[in-house]
Amino acid sequence: MAVLARLAGVLFGPQEREQDAAWRRAESLLHDSLTVEQFEQYRERGYLEVPSRLDPGRTYRVDGWRPVAVYERGSFIGAVCIRPKEHIPGPDILLARKLMIEGAEREFLRAGNWLQPAWRPVGVAPTLFLILALISPWLLSLRTFGVVWVGVAAVLLSTPLLFAWWRRRGSGSSGSSG
Repeated sequence: MAVLARLAGVLFGPQEREQDAAWRRAESLLHDSLTVEQFEQYRERGYLEVPSRLDPGRTYRVDGWRPVAVYERGSFIGAVCIRPKEHIPGPDILLARKLMIEGAEREFLRAGNWLQPAWRPVGVAPTLFLILALISPWLLSLRTFGVVWVGVAAVLLSTPLLFAWWRRRGSGSSGSSG
């Protein structure tokens, strides 16, 4: 029972409330810093498209969670990975990246790590293999807790993948007719 109480304290304690307040402040600052159209794009898609000032035809797809995707004339050419050293809310990261691209694009490209297009696995099989390779040490460490915990972890980890596969399969079969 003490473990559950401690877990509840961690999940819903003062630190979580502070993080929620920080997220709300970050979203408010983002809202105040963007145009209406930009904020709508962020709300609808979860990212902003920031045009390059150095390269006509280049667009940066910026959010606060993933590397910044780089497109040239609509084609994905790579990504720039740049993150703050401290944990800050996603909307603050998005705004910092946007402002850096708009005001210091060369420095943004120099400071970030360039990721080639090959870093994105294509299709389900490479993605599953990559996920399995990344989590296999963790799954193996669960053996100390018993086979049941390994099974529970496997089910929990595979649920999103199965859901994505099911959605993709359903959308592929409902093609337009006529």
